[in-house]
Amino acid sequence: MYKVYLNDTIAESAVKRLKQKVELVNNFDHPEELDAIIVRQQCCPKEVIEKAVKCRLIQMHGVGLERIDLKAAERCGIPVKNCPGGNSESVAELVLAMALALSRKLKFIDKGLQKGQFGQFGLPETVGSEITGKTIGLVGSGTIARLVAKKFKNGFDCKIKCYNDYLSPKEAQDLGFEKVETLEQLVAQGDIVSVHAPLTAQTENMFHRGIFDKANPDLIFINTARGGIVDEDALYNALVQKKIKAAAMDVFKMQPPDPKNPLLALDNFKHVRQKKNFFSGFIVA
Repeated sequence: MYKVYLNDTIAESAVKRLKQKVELVNNFDHPEELDAIIVRQQCCPKEVIEKAVKCRLIQMHGVGLERIDLKAAERCGIPVKNCPGGNSESVAELVLAMALALSRKLKFIDKGLQKGQFGQFGLPETVGSEITGKTIGLVGSGTIARLVAKKFKNGFDCKIKCYNDYLSPKEAQDLGFEKVETLEQLVAQGDIVSVHAPLTAQTENMFHRGIFDKANPDLIFINTARGGIVDEDALYNALVQKKIKAAAMDVFKMQPPDPKNPLLALDNFKHVRQKKNFFSGFIVA
């Protein structure tokens, strides 16, 4: 029977089907015995790949491949596959949910009501804002970004702007976007900015202090891409110093995030824990 590495949480139905065909192992103690490797949050480093002499496939249960040493896999002749589009609708809906929650201050109001803080109707601090007609800034223009744009445009009559060095103004126009040339322009002009880019050497910490310093102070910032794209210290300071209005993320540099992460200490930071080994979701309002 084939031996397949799997040490991440995936759908129970998928695990059940796999077990009917292969033997699943949850460690890299004997990579030379593995016929295939499936990863989601786990890393597949060079040291494992070079020893996996029987391996016929490295499968990413997701889209991003940064956790796999692709150069080592290529040298060893092991194909690497991913699952593009598998969670596109889910992520796009999450972005919309985050934007609505932050715009309407749902977490702040819910928390206050539970503590009996609001003694009268219509207090200024409880007044939220509408999304309708706002400007949505997208970082990236792939499948998820296009779904996000469609939902905001069709549902809320929003204007869509996009920052993507690889997209021409004509291509952006064909997608219904207006291309902006710099990230600084995007955060300054956007009411909501949503990140949909891979983590690369070019995008690592692309949202840093200098970018947040240029932002619209009413900006809602959302990242559902990769944690390493955002300088978390810079985001924390931008929120505390009110350089931006709010932020939401379900990805961090460390997954799950370190309990000492200063973002978690903010009074307006909500932690939504999902199943073990799944991403944890966070909202800053």
